[in-house]
Amino acid sequence: MNLLKRSIYNFFFVFPIWVYRKLFLTVHVWGRENIPKGPKIYVVNHITSTDPYWLHFAFTEPVHSVIGPGYKLPIVAWLLDAFEQINAMPAHRKTVVDKAVAYLKRGDAVYIAPEGDIQEPFELGRFHDGIARIYRKAHVPIVPIALVAPKRAMREHAVSIEVEGRIYRTVTVLRGPFLINVGTPITPDIPDGTDQEKDEHLTDLVKERIEFLMNDIRSSKFWL
Repeated sequence: MNLLKRSIYNFFFVFPIWVYRKLFLTVHVWGRENIPKGPKIYVVNHITSTDPYWLHFAFTEPVHSVIGPGYKLPIVAWLLDAFEQINAMPAHRKTVVDKAVAYLKRGDAVYIAPEGDIQEPFELGRFHDGIARIYRKAHVPIVPIALVAPKRAMREHAVSIEVEGRIYRTVTVLRGPFLINVGTPITPDIPDGTDQEKDEHLTDLVKERIEFLMNDIRSSKFWL
């Protein structure tokens, strides 16, 4: 992201989020010091539709987010493209890995929520293998992040988005606590085997790290 785009991004996107936090949210971030400089893949579990906004309190730079259903909304899609986000809608899925790798090789950071859909607090869904395919091509650090918010802070809205017959819910945290636990970066060795076996191994490893970070919030972050 060039200097002009970064300035616009910060002024119209990041700055209002920080103001909103001061007024309405209690965001706790642990482990931000773990984030390395340079290109990296942020891998995060998915608990609300507002995750991409509140995660900016953990990120150390603008990111290229892999986004699916949000691209169904024309104005939102235009803004996402303007800020160099990565379209993961069905017609674009075959380009996601190559676009992410191109940004990483440019020295930027990429953010992906491999479950693809919202899960209940302290639960993980199936992780898709896109993270593994990106990692095998780019071989940059993976930064695992666990998100938790109490159920009482969540609100489900009537608005939903349908993609190929699947309904994606809209769940938000607009007030109260939102917890972000950043793990140490990992650069796992790529095992022998078929591409599918490699992807399964890497995906399972990242999922285990996020599960550990999620349980760490449950056991060690006493205000939950």
